[in-house]
This record gives sequence, structure tokens and C-alpha cells, in this order.
Amino acid sequence: MKSIISTLFILLFTLITGCDDNTDVHVSKGRVLKPAACNVESEKQFIFDVMKDTYLWYDQVPAVDLSQYDSANSLLDALRVHPDRFSYITQQAAHNAFFDEGTYEGFGFSSAVTATNDAYQIRYVFLDSAAGSAGLKRTDKITAINGTSATDIIASGGINQFLSGYIAGDNVTFTVQTIDNLVSDHVLTKSLVNINTVIHQSVVNASGLNIGYVALSDFIDNTSQEFSNVVTSFKQSGINELVLDMRYNTGGRLDAANSVASLIGGQIVDIYNFSQIVHNDKYASSNITIAFKSLTDALNMQRIYVLTSPSTCSASELVINSLEPFIEVIKIGSPTCGKPIGMYGKSFCEKLFLPIELQVLNHYGQGDYFNGIAEDCYQTDNLDYAFADLNEPMFAEAVFHINNGICQPVVAPQNLISNYKTPTSSQKLIENYMSNKF
Repeated sequence: MKSIISTLFILLFTLITGCDDNTDVHVSKGRVLKPAACNVESEKQFIFDVMKDTYLWYDQVPAVDLSQYDSANSLLDALRVHPDRFSYITQQAAHNAFFDEGTYEGFGFSSAVTATNDAYQIRYVFLDSAAGSAGLKRTDKITAINGTSATDIIASGGINQFLSGYIAGDNVTFTVQTIDNLVSDHVLTKSLVNINTVIHQSVVNASGLNIGYVALSDFIDNTSQEFSNVVTSFKQSGINELVLDMRYNTGGRLDAANSVASLIGGQIVDIYNFSQIVHNDKYASSNITIAFKSLTDALNMQRIYVLTSPSTCSASELVINSLEPFIEVIKIGSPTCGKPIGMYGKSFCEKLFLPIELQVLNHYGQGDYFNGIAEDCYQTDNLDYAFADLNEPMFAEAVFHINNGICQPVVAPQNLISNYKTPTSSQKLIENYMSNKF
């Protein structure tokens, strides 16, 4: 199946309108017209022209011979400049379905290759999906698909490539091994998945404290209301501490991220700016600031714990960066992906081109974390434990810090998930973060 778009990118379509001076062109529109014809040569010219117009580093785009590239994608690979690992082209319809409607066609789970390269272990499952209906859950391992072993699938290009030939309505047999070593086959139908971005919420009592735990998979239009519901529940439970698990959250809508940050910080932050949006010098008139939202039902937390990994990206990083000047944000895990940048998107030929067009800064103009936001306490993911399990290493580290005010001594990683390895090229990074939902 085709890679389902993870919400890797900060999108601002609904937030920013044109400038007051109608002689100006807003960066979200740009000055490049859509190609008159949808052929390879016209599409390549369109990509090149946009990169020389609204791209954040337009003045560093290399001069190339467009005829030497056989597709718009291969041309884009040649045009990206450091530190851009993210500009990409996708299908407009799939993008809109994911971010606007909160849906995609698939089976409804996210997985990672085990460290032993012999299975795909489930990280989380969407409730309204084939996997959710079948009762699959975090900790389960997929050892075979339609009789082909996971080992062979991994060796021959991976699960995304293996499932790419199936269409909506196809039945696929997944052989699943539970944490208790029970093995069974589950026939799942590829169908529409409705995304619940709150993939876990609970209140854990530890050392006499009520710890609110919430895991977010993405920032899409649904997230704001989902997280608001969580906040209402946490306030009723009287939580003392908050753990925000964004280890798998590759980003998404800026407005949703603002809602989450505002509901956490409340009156502590609502007089400040959530972000500053900065463009290239040709579109400086499009620069804006976006305030935190003033929300009466907020938590007003003075301290939070955030679980992070290299998959914590874009809007997820912005939540951290926007809150850190005003409340204590203790990061547990490993460094984030390093994407203080975003895009608007340019439609063409039923596709969407998403070049990096903006940098995102916090209230004080801070946001140069291209190498990622470093953790305060190092810890690794372990899919052998459920979310909010006191034995799950990342949550256990947060609880230890809550009780002791310090990090535990660093020990050798256990069961480190193999797809957290740093990709070696731009395309590998994009594929790594876009292909974890099936």
C-alpha cells in the first residue's frame, strides 16, 4: 500500500490570510502559476520555479539542467539544500483525507521492526479500524503476512512495500504473536481508518500522586477536541503531574498544536505568543505571530513531562519549544527529529508539493533546533510494555524523576526499536516517518 502520510509537517492553510496590501502576494500562494499541462516536463518546471520563489532557502537552490531528471521527485532530490530533509510531493486527495478528515485507507496500526529483525511489533492501534476491531494491541508482534514471514518481508523491502499491492476491500491474513507467546491468525480487511489521535489516556497513581498520561499520535483537525476531552477528564481526576507522550508524533497542524499547548499552560502562557512564523526575504511581509489561546478549561500546569524520540517532529517539537520559556518541560527519551520548519503546500495536477517555506520560532525567537531537541533524561522505547505501564522504561523514567528530581543512571538500551536509526538520506528520512501507519 502507499505510504500513509504521517503528520510530519506544520500546515497553516486555515490560519494565515492575505496581506492587507493587495499588491503583495502571500507566501502561501506564491507567484508561480500551476503548470498548464500535466506532463513530466511541465511538472519539473513547476517544482523548480516554486523552489526559486517561496522556498525558505530559495537563494541556495542549485542551477540544474531539468532535462537530466526523469521525474519531479528526482529533480526535487537534487534541489533540496541543507538542512532540508523534508520537502516532498504527495497525492492531494490522500493528504486532505488524513489532515482534514482524519482518515486513510489501511488496516489501522503503527508498527516497528524488532531489534532482532524477525517481526513487526505494534506500537499502537486506531480503535475504528480493522486492527482495532480484531483486538490487536501494543506489544503484539506480526510474524507473518499472508504466509510470508516477517523476516522475509523485512529483507525484501519492508511491510510498506509488501502491502502496497492491496486495495480497499482486500482481505489480508496477519499472523500475530502476543506478549504471552500465543499465536493466532487475523484476517483484516483493508478499509477506511478513522484516526483517534489520543491513542492512550489514563490516570496512574504512583507514590500517592495522580499522574495524567496522554499519548498523541498526530496533530490533525480532530486533535483539539480530543485533547480538550482528555483535559476535562484529568481535571475531574485531580491530576498532580502530566506526562505527554509524543514519541510517535511526527507533527501536523499548527492550530492543533497550539490548542494542546494552550490547554496545558493555560493562564500561565496565554498572554504570550505561541509562535512566530518567518519566511524568506521575498515574503517578509507574510511574517506573523500567533498567540497562545485563552482557554478557560485549561490545566495551568507549571511542569510537564514529555516523552520523545527521533519520531517526535515538527508540531510536536513546537509544543515543547513554545512552552519551555514559561513552564518546566522535562523531556524523557532521546533527541527529537529537528524540524523547526514547515510548509503551506502548492497544488498541481492532483498532487501537492510541500516545500519548506517557513521557520517556526517561539515567543522569544528561539527555534534553531535542526539537530533536534535534546532529552533531559535518556531512555529508550520498549514495545513489550503497554502505555502507562510503570515498567515501561520511558514512563518509568518520568515517574522516577517525579519522585526524586533527578534522572536514573543511563544503562545500555534494551530492545531498542530498529526503525529509530537515523536515516542516511533525505528520502530515507521522509519514508521513515511517513510509512509507520498501515
